Parts: sequence; C-alpha cells; structure tokens
Amino acid sequence: MKETRVALRYAKSLISLAKERDVLEQVKEDMLTIKSVCEENEDFNNMLKSPVVKNDKKNVILNEIFGKVISETSLTFLNMLTDKKREAILAAVAENFISLYNEYKNIVSASVTTAAAITEDIRTEVLTQLNSIVGDAEVRVEENIDESIIGGFILRVGDLEFNASVANKLQKLKREFVSNPNIKA
Repeated sequence: MKETRVALRYAKSLISLAKERDVLEQVKEDMLTIKSVCEENEDFNNMLKSPVVKNDKKNVILNEIFGKVISETSLTFLNMLTDKKREAILAAVAENFISLYNEYKNIVSASVTTAAAITEDIRTEVLTQLNSIVGDAEVRVEENIDESIIGGFILRVGDLEFNASVANKLQKLKREFVSNPNIKA
C-alpha cells in the first residue's frame, strides 16, 4: 500500500513536469515503453529490486537500456528515482503515470471479453453503448477472446463489470439449485 502511494506521488510529479515542459505526449510514450519492459522482463525487475546491485550500476544499466529510446526528461526522472532508491517502484510509477495521463486527456479504457471474435456490427454497438455511458470521454476498447465463457460477453469499464456470459448464468443457476431447500440431493 505504501509503495502504491509513493508511486502515485512520483507519477503526479512527473506528469506536472511533463506538462510544464510541454513534453507530455513524449513522456507518455516513454512510460509505455518502460511499463512494457517491466512487464516483459523478470530479470530487469529483479535487478531493480535487488539491494546487491548498487545505485550507480543501476543508473548505468537504465541509461544503457533507455538512453537512446526515451526523452531526456524521462531519463533524468529515472536517474532521480535511482538516486532516491525508489527504482523498485518504476513499473508502478509508469502505470500510475499512464492512468493519470488518461484521466487528464479524458480517456476511458474498456475491455470486452467474448467467446469468439467480435464482428464489426457488434463492435459498433458496443462503442455506441459505451459512449452513452461515459459521455464525451474518448473510449479505448481492448478486445479479448476467452472460450471458457461459452457465449455472451463480459464488459469492464474502469471498476465496473457487466457479466452477460453464458458461463456466469450457468454458475448462478447452479448456486440457486444448491441453495434450494426443496431439492433433495
């Protein structure tokens, strides 16, 4: 919990700095890159969290990895995180930054999970319904396929979830039968 709050504070500071220097879009791309590296490379995360690897070595490694890929503002920020011994929360800072960026730009992320690929008609209908829910916010929809839901769909927007899957309906029916005192086993 404490790490989350600290990561949020650093992300807020970075977004303020990026707005002030008018490099918000570039820093957002940098944070997406950093988040991607953190998600895909367990060894990188272990190095960041390791107390055995000294801070100056971590700075050299971060500069080697990101030096030619990210902006000067982001690189300076990474070096500052390392100097303050906060490099272990780098992934959380990047994730919080992206959330704050989306909030600032009025972008809402949604995910739709279906048992089969979504057709263009259904995609259009989902976007229409989402736009009526979120108002004037820009909606970015991530489409997932999960055959285990059998049919229907699961829609997630922020913290809200609407589960209209066949698997969910079958689970509800099963719970009703199990809890029904009139049905003998």
